[in-house]
Amino acid sequence: MIRINLIRGKRKKRRELDLNTAYLLIPFLVLAALFLFHRMETNRIKELQADIVRKNAEIERLKKEIGEVEKFKQRKAELQQKVDIISNLQTGRTLPVKVFDTVSSSIPEKCWIDRMEMKGNQVTLSGVALNNHTIANFMTALGQSGRFQNVSLGTAEQTTAMGVKLMKFNLTFDISPN
Repeated sequence: MIRINLIRGKRKKRRELDLNTAYLLIPFLVLAALFLFHRMETNRIKELQADIVRKNAEIERLKKEIGEVEKFKQRKAELQQKVDIISNLQTGRTLPVKVFDTVSSSIPEKCWIDRMEMKGNQVTLSGVALNNHTIANFMTALGQSGRFQNVSLGTAEQTTAMGVKLMKFNLTFDISPN
């Protein structure tokens, strides 16, 4: 059998939301949400400002390092220039010796050199020879030495020294690049 209780007894009353409470609760929730949003944005701003300070400090540190690197590059360029000068001097040191050796081995008998000058790769020399044939032999020997090219006679004029007729001459020639 089924029993039905028709007597009203103690039932729990359902609470209904009061409209006045809702009007008070909504602004409070909006204010709470605004407060939380404000706190979050304030914290984010503080973090970004701290990050900016860190990045600026790192930029200053890197600027110092860049300055040091530029000083090192400048110093390296100066040292490289000095090394280049030394190596040029080192290679240029033996060239005059080789030129003088080749010229002295090419000088025929009865020919004397008064002056010899080197400017870059061009050599100018002046001297005295017994005759034109001796000057021609000297020019041929210089050209055949392999060290000189473009051997040319500048001037050749007759002069007298101690009662002997001699030929005074000027020669110019280039040093071969090999």
